Amino acid sequence: MTVYRSGAKITSVATVKVPAGASDVIFENLSPHFNSNSLQVTIKGDARLNSAVFQLKAPAPAPENPRAQVIRDSLTLLGDVLVEYDQENKVLDDEAQMLQKNSTRVGATAPGSTGTLTVTELRDLADFYRRRMLEIRERQQKLTILQRGLKTAYERLQTELKRRQPNTGNPNGEITLKIDAGSAQTLEIACTYLVNNAGWTPLYDLRSAGLDKPLQLTYKANVRNSTGFDWKNVALHLSSAQPLINNDRPILNPVYVDFRPVAYYRDQKAAPSGNVYQMEQVVVAADPNTYEGRVDIVPGKPDIAAPETAEFLSTFDLPTPQNILADGKDNIVTLEEKEVPAAYEYHAVPKIDPAVFLLAKIADYGQYNLMPGQANIFFQETYVGQTWVNPQTIADTLLLSLGRDDQLTIKRAQPKDFTERRKIFSSKIRETYLFEISIKNNKAKAVTVELIDQFPISRQKDIAVELEDRGGAKVSPEFGKLEWSVEVPAGQTKKVRFSYSVEYPKDKGIGYFKG
Repeated sequence: MTVYRSGAKITSVATVKVPAGASDVIFENLSPHFNSNSLQVTIKGDARLNSAVFQLKAPAPAPENPRAQVIRDSLTLLGDVLVEYDQENKVLDDEAQMLQKNSTRVGATAPGSTGTLTVTELRDLADFYRRRMLEIRERQQKLTILQRGLKTAYERLQTELKRRQPNTGNPNGEITLKIDAGSAQTLEIACTYLVNNAGWTPLYDLRSAGLDKPLQLTYKANVRNSTGFDWKNVALHLSSAQPLINNDRPILNPVYVDFRPVAYYRDQKAAPSGNVYQMEQVVVAADPNTYEGRVDIVPGKPDIAAPETAEFLSTFDLPTPQNILADGKDNIVTLEEKEVPAAYEYHAVPKIDPAVFLLAKIADYGQYNLMPGQANIFFQETYVGQTWVNPQTIADTLLLSLGRDDQLTIKRAQPKDFTERRKIFSSKIRETYLFEISIKNNKAKAVTVELIDQFPISRQKDIAVELEDRGGAKVSPEFGKLEWSVEVPAGQTKKVRFSYSVEYPKDKGIGYFKG
């Protein structure tokens, strides 16, 4: 059994005695999710294959399980008892309503009659009413408890009966082989084919015992089988190939850029929130969302992204036979366990997330046959969350996030005293912004944090952006990237500041676009 990312390849082998001449060999009870185009037949012996046909066939009636009739009889008895309890409960309801209705007539005298109830008679009637109503409510409570238990047993027996009944509704696959043998002999025939409704996805466990220890990588697979047949005691192989996907070559169509309409308000008071919008606005081309690993991009040149699929195929052979039931549930199997050398660093982008992350940097990661998948993170034997492993990158080093470090806190603030907006030459407006980033180290030793922030980039000649104070950061002007390597002593706080200004015509509004 070879399971692909989508689909599975099954090889069924049979030893068959055939007479001389023409004969039919039938492979029965196969998955109905059969890919007929994928069938390959191999025959060991002196025989020729004339044809191979796959078809769906309704299963023959199977003998009923002996316990099925016992379950049906039990269901009948339980049903009768439930009806009896239900009828008794209705009678008790009627009696309770009768008592409540006639209780208002106690002590009343008929017109023209002089008869009245004595105190003793009234007391006896009240005692009877109270005692009987209590008996009715107590019995109804017992009936409710009995009915609840019987209904649970009834539903459990129904489920068991359904499980034990033969499957007569779902068709099975069948391969009919027409064979011409030179003589009577025993042949070994193998049919290999693909089925849908199966597949696997990669999973990882990432464990780090400390910043001076290598990374422990456990490679797992989540195998799913919804083919209609259980895989019992099979030799399981996993492959990253995807033979069932579309194999037509891609065709690139033109992409056009044009102006898009934006609402314009001559009266500033009529604009929502008091904003004035301009008519001239071009569609903004996409910039990279992250800076890591994108140093190859040069402004004005096409962005060549990483391929969608891995360059090399990965295969894994499980050493022991496996049982994968056809219930569609997750089956987690361990493929490999490796010790991976890693360099660790702290990383923060407070504009996006006010937290400091621990990263593991893995060089030459292609040797580990990694595929995109979810990873569970364990640091010093403590589960810290999940991350996404994405080896489909063009960078030389793979970055794996090991989660947030709660002993490092970070805050990005914009002091109001250092932000201003003023007119220049009565025709332009200049806005100045200043940001302050504080990193607090609550650890017992010093740490170094790679800190990243940004300033906007102008694409219009009428908008001028100036980085007034880079705060000691390394600047990538083509991306508006600011990068610091901040060493924070134990128990102390370090701060960095940067500021920039934006100058634009006063009769136009500006907006910030995320690439």
